[in-house]
Amino acid sequence: MQKSWLERHPHWKIPLGFLTLLVLIIVFGGVVMTIVTTTFRNSDVYREAVTRAGADAQVLEQMGEPIQAAWLISGDLHVSGSTGNANLSIPVSGSRGKGVIRAVASKTGGVWRFTYLQVQVNGRSEPIDLLSVQPPAERDF
Repeated sequence: MQKSWLERHPHWKIPLGFLTLLVLIIVFGGVVMTIVTTTFRNSDVYREAVTRAGADAQVLEQMGEPIQAAWLISGDLHVSGSTGNANLSIPVSGSRGKGVIRAVASKTGGVWRFTYLQVQVNGRSEPIDLLSVQPPAERDF
């Protein structure tokens, strides 16, 4: 009976075991990142922030059309029934430039309200405030 390759080369057991463990850790990390990113992308806060940035004339002038969000989103999102809070950084790009949407919002009674919503365009010193162009009554969603 012939021995298997691994039985004939026992010195490969540790490196192959380490490589297998490394691949499993990378796959697990990828799955976790996909779940977190999908959760952010499906949130009302994320969608409203990207929609408002894509509809703002200053943002479109600086970055070009269409405004598209990048894959990797960072920040915090906590929702518990009709309450919650969010603090997100959403990388975006247009045909002429890139930037980051910074959104801070809280949810009370099932209604989200932005307290901070700005777009920092790369190469521009001042951020574009997306809340200053709308009256307070329209900030709810």
